[in-house]
Amino acid sequence: MKTLTLLASMLFATVLMVKNEKIEIASMKSVELTYPEFATYDVNLSNSSGTPIDVSVINPITNKQVKGFGLGAYGNATVSVDKNHILKLRNNSSKNMSLSIDFVKKEPDTYNPENAPTVNFTLHNSSLKSIPLIIPNVMNPNLSPMSNSGVSLKMGQKIYYKIGSKKVVILTVDDSIQPGDKIDVAKLIRDIKKD
Repeated sequence: MKTLTLLASMLFATVLMVKNEKIEIASMKSVELTYPEFATYDVNLSNSSGTPIDVSVINPITNKQVKGFGLGAYGNATVSVDKNHILKLRNNSSKNMSLSIDFVKKEPDTYNPENAPTVNFTLHNSSLKSIPLIIPNVMNPNLSPMSNSGVSLKMGQKIYYKIGSKKVVILTVDDSIQPGDKIDVAKLIRDIKKD
């Protein structure tokens, strides 16, 4: 009976671990989150506040950002945060806001060269429709219509466009992308559909 009770308690704790949590962020402030679940789960961010937010992952040893992006006012994204790293959420608006986070199954590692250089650039959605993307081991953003999302990605990182259950490579980060470039994702998708 004790074994059954212990097993039930562990199962209940696991269910609670992946439960949705609401994060409140005051105007012009940021929050830094660390969870032991970062080692085994990715983090799904759901923003329905009407206010964009800056998302970054910080290496606590170097205190440097290892990845980051802007999450649209009504955006969703899944981000991978390494064990012992910090998830930083910054509200740059003049009003308080909240967003929901929950833990989801971690995607398998497909790309992770340790010393690959990174480049900071912007993914722009020039269309009037949301664009679901997959950036393995980084995030799975849903670019809101007419929005920008700043990213910091390693050379060689692939970006996929999700069409139903299929995914198509629309961009591979290489040295043709310069820091500060704005990549029109809707145009990339139109060009692929023409082929």
